[in-house]
Amino acid sequence: MAVSELAQWQELHVALHKITLALLQLARQEAWDELLEAVPQQQAALQRLESSPVPVGVETELAKQMVALIQETDGANQEVVARLAAWRGEVSTILEEIDQTRVNGKKLVRAYGA
Repeated sequence: MAVSELAQWQELHVALHKITLALLQLARQEAWDELLEAVPQQQAALQRLESSPVPVGVETELAKQMVALIQETDGANQEVVARLAAWRGEVSTILEEIDQTRVNGKKLVRAYGA
């Protein structure tokens, strides 16, 4: 593999890593709107990485560094997904409570003709 191809492959992984860490920071801050706006950047970085050729014969030290980077990126992504799932549960509960309040309000209107 040419050095430039290897460098490009590394850069793609580093870019995905940085975007994923930014998403994780937003999730930890519960900045959901900003996080949802940034998700397409992560998807685009992942698509660029998936469409790039996988290097063959990477030197051992670089391979270890890349494995560590990929594992950290994966861990950050898993935490983002877990935080989003928890947030989705909170939003679902709030929406159910709002819906129940609306239903109860309609019942009161029918019962008392207000």
